[in-house]
Amino acid sequence: MLRRTYHIALALAAAALAPAAAQAGFYSGDDLYAVCTADKEGKDYFEKSYECLGYISGAVDAFNTTREANKLKSCIPGDVTINQLRTTTVTYLSRNPIDRKKSASSQVFAATRKAWPCPTAKPAAKKTSRKKR
Repeated sequence: MLRRTYHIALALAAAALAPAAAQAGFYSGDDLYAVCTADKEGKDYFEKSYECLGYISGAVDAFNTTREANKLKSCIPGDVTINQLRTTTVTYLSRNPIDRKKSASSQVFAATRKAWPCPTAKPAAKKTSRKKR
């Protein structure tokens, strides 16, 4: 288990140090899609799988922390698994290849918002006073 943790940490560190094109984030949707769709027969499949899951779960945690800081609840149901988040994100990325040039975090955000949209706030109904006759 310790060896697996070491490989995960090493993969994430390597990804963080890799040069990135100028964009809103260090990791593009293309980068995320590549690690999330790695060949299961490839020698680095497990590292890429953990990199994929780690990135997506970290991005979702960051979104939820921001919502919490703004006194808002998460729109993602509490029983959603990390694998469901991965499937949702990969499906979104595969269907929106043109958007994969954008930051990976914006693509995770878009994928989760499409799958689990936040309810729109309804304006409070105005109380009308009725005159008694």
